[in-house]
Amino acid sequence: MTGLRRVVRWTVATLLASGLAVGAAAPSGLAAATGGAPAPLAYPLHLTADEVTVDNTGSSLVATGHVRVTYGADVATSDSLRLTRGARTAELSGHVTIVGPEGQAAADHVTLDLSAENEVTRVTLVGGAGVQTPQYALSADSIQADRPAGRLVADGHVTAFSAPDLIINGGRLVYNQRDEYGVITGQPVIANKAGRMQGDWIELFRKDNRATVHGPVRADVYGATVTSDNATVDFTTAVAVLTGRVVMVRSQGTLWADRVTIYYATRRMIAVGTTKVHFNNLGDATNP
Repeated sequence: MTGLRRVVRWTVATLLASGLAVGAAAPSGLAAATGGAPAPLAYPLHLTADEVTVDNTGSSLVATGHVRVTYGADVATSDSLRLTRGARTAELSGHVTIVGPEGQAAADHVTLDLSAENEVTRVTLVGGAGVQTPQYALSADSIQADRPAGRLVADGHVTAFSAPDLIINGGRLVYNQRDEYGVITGQPVIANKAGRMQGDWIELFRKDNRATVHGPVRADVYGATVTSDNATVDFTTAVAVLTGRVVMVRSQGTLWADRVTIYYATRRMIAVGTTKVHFNNLGDATNP
């Protein structure tokens, strides 16, 4: 093991001298592979693996077996790592995990694109992709983060969880981190312990802690099925407002209204505007 460590340290030093640098930033952010004069590293970098291979030109490095890269407070582990100087990329494959102060990420394959200054510009996670932070958790078939643009795109079987109990499912999520604004498409569903709401597409405003559901909308809440053209959900006040050809169907009967407001905390529903009700039976008067 002593000989292996000596070889790894020599390899990294040689690559840095020849202009193939390895660096890092953020938990999503191990940096790698840059051409030209090497940019300085802010922290010492440590790479260990069962085997490390460097090509004759010094343009690429391949590490395999129990790969571990530590840079500052960030740690990445994988089955293999490939650094490519010309493409300015680092590719980690097989049981990839990246852990840092802001959270952690995992996937079958992770590609990091680097700038000439060893800054991560794009992170792509593919295969069982997942990101966890203290504020939220996100999983999808693939997740791509464009750091300069502050844009995150998740595709395929998207599930987002936000404390305390908000879950969003859909086919695609596009999120602007600077504006804290996201769009979910692909039969998206918002759910919490009170019920669920599905729409054609959903706008998420994290700064205001609310969402706009664009219809047709279907909500299942307190034993009722409610359909409408659109809906807004305020997660802070636990209030949802459904507007446009609202129809509420329960075992007791059917209600038609211009607008229905659902107060989740008190289990109340209030219909306003042109309202019509057809009763099948009075049912349990204790239910809303």
